[in-house]
Amino acid sequence: MSWDPYSQNSNGTHNNPYTPGGYEKAKLRKLLLIVVGVLAAIAITTLVVHLSRPESQQSKYIKSATAAARKQIPHAKVKNLNVAGGFALAIVSDPTATGQANAGNTTLFKLNKDGSMTQIANGSSFDPIDLLGLGIPLATQAKLTESSTGQVRQNLADVCGYNGGSVPGYIGFEGSFSPDGWQIDSATLIGLEKVLSKAISNQNVAAKPGNAVICVNATRKNSNAVTDTKTYISTFTLQVQFVTSNGALTTHTLTFATGPNYYRNYALDGVDIK
Repeated sequence: MSWDPYSQNSNGTHNNPYTPGGYEKAKLRKLLLIVVGVLAAIAITTLVVHLSRPESQQSKYIKSATAAARKQIPHAKVKNLNVAGGFALAIVSDPTATGQANAGNTTLFKLNKDGSMTQIANGSSFDPIDLLGLGIPLATQAKLTESSTGQVRQNLADVCGYNGGSVPGYIGFEGSFSPDGWQIDSATLIGLEKVLSKAISNQNVAAKPGNAVICVNATRKNSNAVTDTKTYISTFTLQVQFVTSNGALTTHTLTFATGPNYYRNYALDGVDIK
């Protein structure tokens, strides 16, 4: 019998190129391809926008601080960065170290005109006098530490032991000084503070609000001790800082001398005080 292309197959099936549900599956595949294409286009567009977006100022600051910190610590990481008044304060850690260095230290930077930074100090913490000594005023300290100027002023008073009134607080006089690590004995210190407090109090009474000296800080810089071999009078020199309540810091030379027969003499910036 000859083959009839229009006749049915002997097994009863049809030569249909589409299986059951095939149209729906093809439509679904097409829809999925469209969705994938749209998502890919969105991702590419987002990436292009992100790459073309100008770098944020904070990111630039972090890069500058990191570059400055890595001059001291090759693998330094910078976090909690605050910038104000031409200075920056951050926590700098060394992931390759152990102990405090790994946890991070408080680090101060100076912001340069070209946008770079220079590391100026590093330590576990800094008090308001430390920061004033680095040229950072109280208002800038407040911004760097995310606190109020009033709180910074209170911290300053607390560090100095200032309790109000015209008599300043004292800090640093219990330490050792050059040369040879000499120290001030308690009796001499009482007399020294008494005379100095009187001189400062007289100035504070006439001072304008904010200009009164509330703290006297004895530094380790330029200290000296000399004893006259004929009179046996020992003359001691200290460099001290006067700090006002509004954060003005000035440097002065304090001299006191002791000798036989209860000899005592005190001078501030070369002028005798009693």
